[in-house]
Amino acid sequence: MPTRLKSMSKNVDPVLDLCDVTHTFASAGQCQTVLRSISFHIMPAEFILLSGPSGCGKTTLLTLIGGMRSIQRGSVKLFGQELYEANSNQRNKLRSMIGMVFQAHHLISFMTAEENVVLAMDASVHEPKSMYSKKNQARQLLTELGLGDKIHAKPKHLSGGQCQRVAIARALACQPRLLIADEPTASLDAENGRLIMELLRKLADERGLSILMTSHDQRLYSYVDRIIQIDDGRLL
Repeated sequence: MPTRLKSMSKNVDPVLDLCDVTHTFASAGQCQTVLRSISFHIMPAEFILLSGPSGCGKTTLLTLIGGMRSIQRGSVKLFGQELYEANSNQRNKLRSMIGMVFQAHHLISFMTAEENVVLAMDASVHEPKSMYSKKNQARQLLTELGLGDKIHAKPKHLSGGQCQRVAIARALACQPRLLIADEPTASLDAENGRLIMELLRKLADERGLSILMTSHDQRLYSYVDRIIQIDDGRLL
């Protein structure tokens, strides 16, 4: 179990605050509750692992936090803003402060690593940047993540771990305050999985980035500040 502790001021607000979040899916005339009264928070620079078996509700919870599903019951506050009450412009602004990484890297196959990262900046709601500035930032990110020699490589010429690092660079391109990672090491071998976890740990420590990651792999526990366990839609 992790022993790492962070000293946080009592006056610092959570990056994410969930209270009594409940979510139900309706199918073929039947309702299935997949999240049941979920409550927890994440502080700035905190690295949290949401652990639990497949199908326990982890991914559904991430899609609610990321604004990809409507909140049915309960409260989800991002950076102090209630997500349920946010209008379209406010939601877009909140989403721009969240980076997302998935189990599959979802890179555009015909684009280089640099182009994949620049594409994320093109979709940003932040102040538009020149192409030169965007390319320069993309190269800096890729170099920082150990891919300085892979800037012009396409996904088919990269390993699984390298593709996942490009996906992380893409998620960081708009300088988010919260990174959501859904099973980012599940499709990687042990060595690449370890490298990705070391990278995420470094981002939390050096950039002050808050990270919420899902996994059911207990080998990852030592990298995080706190573990939240979920099963059958409930916190344990």
